[in-house]
Amino acid sequence: MLPPKRSMLSKGVRHVSWIWLPEGPTFYYEHIMNNHMILLCHAVGPIYITLTAAALLSIVSPALNSLSSHGKTRLLSNKCHGNNNHESVVCSIYQRIWNFVLHSNYLSVNKGRFIDFYAVGSIITTITIMFNYLKWSGINTTTITEHKHWLPAYLLLIHLVRRFCECMWVQKSVLTSRMHVAGYLLGVIHYLCLPFVFIPMNRELEQKSSSIVESFIVSMGCLYFQYQQHRHHVILGNLRPNKTTSSTGGINSYRIPKGGWFDYVSCPHYLAEIMIYFMLALLIQIQTDTTMIQDEESGILYQIHAQKHWIVLVWVVANLSISAEKTHAWYISTFGKAYPRRERLIPFLW
Repeated sequence: MLPPKRSMLSKGVRHVSWIWLPEGPTFYYEHIMNNHMILLCHAVGPIYITLTAAALLSIVSPALNSLSSHGKTRLLSNKCHGNNNHESVVCSIYQRIWNFVLHSNYLSVNKGRFIDFYAVGSIITTITIMFNYLKWSGINTTTITEHKHWLPAYLLLIHLVRRFCECMWVQKSVLTSRMHVAGYLLGVIHYLCLPFVFIPMNRELEQKSSSIVESFIVSMGCLYFQYQQHRHHVILGNLRPNKTTSSTGGINSYRIPKGGWFDYVSCPHYLAEIMIYFMLALLIQIQTDTTMIQDEESGILYQIHAQKHWIVLVWVVANLSISAEKTHAWYISTFGKAYPRRERLIPFLW
């Protein structure tokens, strides 16, 4: 039997994880897998901070704005005008190259590939849950974590599997609806990292004895908002009878969504997703012992790791708020006065 292993990511991370690893043929494999998962668990915080910064920069950067747009909100092209013939020629060459990078179909994928995000997230979440559950429930481990600490992981898996099914059978992306490969890769990164936020990898942060009633109420809230997101995806899906409609046909291709929260905001499915992540983050928080997080000796990396569930929420809010602004503007420009007065994302506010 080996003594407990302490993983030190940096001077700021005093204690990452205490584990007992069984001896035998699989010891080395399990040891490597555990170290990789611990490293990923601590890397997701900085990754999501970087993604949030990129999303905010897209507000002022036309290039990032174009790379992050998809479907009907994807920018078509930018025009450049010079003051003389020489400037016009130079600008034209530059603009052709830039437009190719931003708008070429060779560097984009069909928006229907959104399903890949949820397939990746579901697979990684399932594998990570199984690995950690088996590790924590081994013969040589200490007492197994209470099942309520796994609620965020289970709710996340339900969300990912549901979204996969919606992409498969509910949502109907038009054939010409595209997204840039950079946006596609960003989505893959998000769903690769997501399981390491909501799966209890570190016992040190899951030792708080939270109320079962609190966990139940927050879990039901998460399931409620998942239902609402599904409900509004069905409304959007029913606006198109098939997947062969052109996305360039304006009002003939798109119709104004009505019913449910659509009577108040243009993007209720985004609002529901934000609330889903809020409930997941809240569930993590009520199960986390924050006394040691406030320890002055804790480094910045440890602080980021301990608050990674809130960092993910900030990323989701920033990303979906920008998307909601684009979608709302598109509705107004497409339907004009026929579009009813409603807010972008938050009823009666914005």
